[in-house]
Amino acid sequence: MNIKNKDNNNESQNLKENFMVPLTNPMLYDRLHTLSVEYSISVEQLVNVAVKHLLDDVDSVRNLRTGKIELE
Repeated sequence: MNIKNKDNNNESQNLKENFMVPLTNPMLYDRLHTLSVEYSISVEQLVNVAVKHLLDDVDSVRNLRTGKIELE
């Protein structure tokens, strides 16, 4: 995995990290590209949404485990 840090503005604390992760599952690779074409959005955007959704789900499970309940 390659990780590159880019500082867009030295005065701010906005850091952007780019991760390069090889997809080892050919079906996952094909599915991402199919969805990208079908919905006219980039594979990068799909991956960002999927990772954010996964992290939100993990946080929800952790909150349930500790007894925290967030009502929307």
